[in-house]
Amino acid sequence: MIYQTVVAFMLAGSAMAGTVSRLYNENPVTLKALFDNFKREHGKVYSTMDEEQSRFSHFVSNLKIADDRNLGEMSVGGSAVHGITKFSDLSAEEFKARFLTADVRMKSADVQYAEVPPYTGADSLVDWTGRLTTPVKDQGYCGSCWAFSASEQIESDSIRTLSKSTSFLLSPEQITQCDSTSQGCNGGWTERAYNYVKSAGGIESNSDYPYTSYQGVTGSCHSNPSKYQVTVKSYSTINGESNMANYVKATGPLSVCLDASSWNSYRGGIMTSCGQRVDHCVQAVGVDTSAGGYWKVRNSWGTSWGESGFIRLAYGANTCDITNDPTYTSVQNA
Repeated sequence: MIYQTVVAFMLAGSAMAGTVSRLYNENPVTLKALFDNFKREHGKVYSTMDEEQSRFSHFVSNLKIADDRNLGEMSVGGSAVHGITKFSDLSAEEFKARFLTADVRMKSADVQYAEVPPYTGADSLVDWTGRLTTPVKDQGYCGSCWAFSASEQIESDSIRTLSKSTSFLLSPEQITQCDSTSQGCNGGWTERAYNYVKSAGGIESNSDYPYTSYQGVTGSCHSNPSKYQVTVKSYSTINGESNMANYVKATGPLSVCLDASSWNSYRGGIMTSCGQRVDHCVQAVGVDTSAGGYWKVRNSWGTSWGESGFIRLAYGANTCDITNDPTYTSVQNA
């Protein structure tokens, strides 16, 4: 409640005065109240007073960073609001090590781009959420975004071409533990995940091979080929943002890898200010190509983050380098 009130005050004040106010101030009482509210909301318990003080220090630093990002968004006409999230007690180094581990160096160097015909429909906005997607998931403290992005793309393509239901949940854990060309919780890449599933002959359901790496321990591979549900025949890459939009509008979601280094403070709105150093893989599930339009992106940080687990990125400017490696798969029953 404190956060929403302050945001409303800031926006109203900047509109009336023609200036931009900072969302947070350095009043120790206010900062302590915000930190106490943060701990209650996210169930944070620290083992020692030294740890609590360290987390409070990170929290205060992250509020200043959120302030700067809000000012940056406003200066370029963006609508994204940054503030307190479940990551607010992590240092920048901790956040990167735990959540931003997609390794762009693993990206295929030999790419044959798929042909994408122009979209002939009349809709400026197409959103596949709940139609060609499964629910938002949570990778936890394991750097397995690449495995979630890949398994979610395989799910979407299975729903689209094999008539699977939106409850068709595949195992990101199998990919995390069994893809020996990647590094489990320490990072990987979607293309390598696709190649693993293809070479293994398939991927199990999430219920048969549940996710156990939430706390950051990869574990060992124990896949069972008799339980494989579907497999990957091939994957395709799309070149350019307009081609991506044509594909998403006409066909379905795309796996994408991008720069999420400023997402730890994202709470909602359309993000315009973003970096270009790719470190995270997710899924583009919708696009709005009208003026002021956006990509709707499904993340794997749970529904308490962002807009119920989603983020919107400004369309048409390669925001966060969303065009870096957009892929989809061709699948068949195992």
